[in-house]
Amino acid sequence: MLPPGRKDQRIVNELLLLPDMNVNALTRDRKTAFDIAEGLPLSEESADIKDCLSRAGAVRANDLNQPRDELRKTVTEIKKDVHTQLEQARKTNKNVHGIAKELRKLHREGINNATNSVTVVAVLFATVAFAAIFTVPGGNDDHGVAIVVHAVSFKVFFIFNAIALFTSLAVVVVQITLVRGETKAERRVVEVINKLMWLASVCTTVAFISSSYIVVGRHFKWAALLVTLIGGVIMASVLGTMTYYVVKSKRTRSIRKKVKSTRRSGSNSWNHNSESDSEIDRIYAI
Repeated sequence: MLPPGRKDQRIVNELLLLPDMNVNALTRDRKTAFDIAEGLPLSEESADIKDCLSRAGAVRANDLNQPRDELRKTVTEIKKDVHTQLEQARKTNKNVHGIAKELRKLHREGINNATNSVTVVAVLFATVAFAAIFTVPGGNDDHGVAIVVHAVSFKVFFIFNAIALFTSLAVVVVQITLVRGETKAERRVVEVINKLMWLASVCTTVAFISSSYIVVGRHFKWAALLVTLIGGVIMASVLGTMTYYVVKSKRTRSIRKKVKSTRRSGSNSWNHNSESDSEIDRIYAI
């Protein structure tokens, strides 16, 4: 490094030719050789020295530290941005898990309410069907046999009433035996018992219509036909609508599963919870 008192340009050139020379080395006062040269009195020799240093790549101390400070500032800003993004991602992930947990809770409560309602209705159907055997339409003879036992309408009533009774009892047995645990398995059970209740409802409807032919059909056939029309239209409309919603719900869940499988195979950056495979709709049928 050039001492403050030496102004010989040749010495400067010789020093710059050394292989280990650091032209921008700092002194204890945080100055470079170029800063020291600028502090020399104005003369032709000092100007030549500054030219030599400049050609060798010498710079001021302020210029030397500026890129380092900018780099340090940039790194600090990047660290701050990354920390902010990680904190936001953590909060978002926490909120998503909380929402998913609440939705699963609502889903489970909905299934529990459905199973309880089905149990009550199944017991009611079984009670009505069981009581109908002891109050046979048309009455009994002196031997306790139904008077219209040979009529087609009575046979239809007897068969469908028996189907409704045993179907309802089967649903009750399943409900009192079922241990609530996994939501998916419980929903599949609810799907089965719902279809059994559909069958019990249809059989009860047919049994009631056939009993109307036994009770009033002989003298007021129009009344029996009216009951048949009303019951047929209502049950067909309700079951048709419910079938539509069941098919629609299954198709929607199938499409969602395909979309999720496509996302998982296309990108590994998505982390899906195994318990949230089933989307929660505002209303759906099973």
